[in-house]
Amino acid sequence: MSMTYYIDVYGCQMNVHDSEIISGILESEGFSSTEKPESADVILLVSCAVREHAETRVLGRASQLGGQWRDRKSGKPLIVLCGCVAQEHGNSLFARLKDLDLVVGPDCYRDLPALIRNSERESAVDFRESDYTGIEPVRKEFPRAYVTIMRGCNNFCSYCIVPYVRGRERSRNSDSILSEIAALSRSGYGEITLLGQNVNSYHDGDTSFSELLRKAASAAGNSWIKFVTSHPKDLGNETVSVMASEKNICEYLHLPFQSGSDTVLRRMNRGYSVQEYLDRIALLRDAMPDIVLSTDVITGFPGESEADFQKTVDLLESVRFDNAFLFKYSERTGTAACSLENPVPEAERLSRLNHLQELQRKITVEESGKLMGKTLSILITGPAKQPGQQASRTEGNRMVILEGTDFSPGSFVDVRITRADGWTHFGEPVENSAIR
Repeated sequence: MSMTYYIDVYGCQMNVHDSEIISGILESEGFSSTEKPESADVILLVSCAVREHAETRVLGRASQLGGQWRDRKSGKPLIVLCGCVAQEHGNSLFARLKDLDLVVGPDCYRDLPALIRNSERESAVDFRESDYTGIEPVRKEFPRAYVTIMRGCNNFCSYCIVPYVRGRERSRNSDSILSEIAALSRSGYGEITLLGQNVNSYHDGDTSFSELLRKAASAAGNSWIKFVTSHPKDLGNETVSVMASEKNICEYLHLPFQSGSDTVLRRMNRGYSVQEYLDRIALLRDAMPDIVLSTDVITGFPGESEADFQKTVDLLESVRFDNAFLFKYSERTGTAACSLENPVPEAERLSRLNHLQELQRKITVEESGKLMGKTLSILITGPAKQPGQQASRTEGNRMVILEGTDFSPGSFVDVRITRADGWTHFGEPVENSAIR
């Protein structure tokens, strides 16, 4: 009997792509997708455990779904919790969520069809070497695609739960990666993002990340290549050189610095100093003066003094990132940071976060304003939220809205920027510009 499924995704790009892998596994076994949870036989929630808020949201959703069907007194779909929260808590989730049917960790998605058909309340949270090579993902974001090049993490930053829920690093075979990239390019995908918890530490035999990146640029043809996430301690000169020399590798990099204080960085176990981080920024900007940079920052880490926090403010002001993802410290059970002394009060964490958010909003507006009147190449991604508008992205990941155009998704168009509203921009096609 054919079964329908619905997927709800929380968290990072890795989870988005994992949901595409899950769809590929299910549909290869005869399942069909639905966009309405109320018409699904199976509801899968792909969860994120990196921050407490993300975990609370997905558990709340699982509870709400169970209650929804109890109240209706109708046949309840199977509710499956997948991903990092599933891996973190395992069987204990059944006691917390009485309507939860299955708990499946990131390495066990191949088991989903059998687990669902067995309809028994059980968990599958083993760590396995599988990297899902051979699974054909069901892509959901044309013309932008993700390609996972490695899974897991060996860094053990003191605040981070990822190594405990994603396991140790393992890299995919480079030939399979390059074949996937080439196939995506042939299918019209204009942007291909290489994914890993720390892409810089990728290695497959003698193939390093910089070598993979060079080969990926060739395999991608005219498609753009991006990658996330990079760890500053592992970002080498060769990777920067490849970025600068290959025309279809986007001059865009997300490079988390987390704190502007060396004292805090040591407590975070980040493996670099502030000066080493700034040296990498200088290297990037020397090689690519127009590179777009984004970052992650954590405020209120245990032991962070006012002077430490001011150093973070100073770094944000001096580097002037085009965009930043800012968070207050969130305790994650089992991580080393939970045992550190001198926790920062919650109210102070929030106050510091608000300060950084206001500062970064100002910087983003100012940096975006510098694009007024400039001509940029954009990738058409599809309709925008408002009728009559189209959405697009620059190679620096800036959103650009077009009015009254009808380009096909996947087209590259040259536009002149006419207005900027923070990270969102508005543009108009340049007359007689080449469209490909």
